[in-house]
Amino acid sequence: MSWQDFIDEGLLEGGVVREAAIFGIEGGIWAQSAGCNISEDEQRAIVDGLNDPPLREIRVGARRYRCTMSSLDMILSKSAEADKTRGGCIIKKTHQAVIVAEYPPKSSEMDVLAGVDQLGNHLVRNGY
Repeated sequence: MSWQDFIDEGLLEGGVVREAAIFGIEGGIWAQSAGCNISEDEQRAIVDGLNDPPLREIRVGARRYRCTMSSLDMILSKSAEADKTRGGCIIKKTHQAVIVAEYPPKSSEMDVLAGVDQLGNHLVRNGY
């Protein structure tokens, strides 16, 4: 499976996740959906926040999210924007990568979390 397949088939296919990306802990996008544009500064801020929780806020593609939970390997967040088309964002860190999944308000945070966690565990089992 390619990195793009993990995004397209692993996260986006069911319609629960709107936009997603996988990037390296050292930086650099490995794969992303068409509308997901995470800047290098945002990538660094996410990794720094995962290394030193707790976080109050993150930015993904210039969109602000208020963190509801952060740890050394996971961030759960809700949209901090007045725009109600954004539900939240879930981020998971593996040994070498960071998975980012943005979801709409109609999606269940637990469903998104289950998919992101499953992909993250798969990557960890395979050395990533």
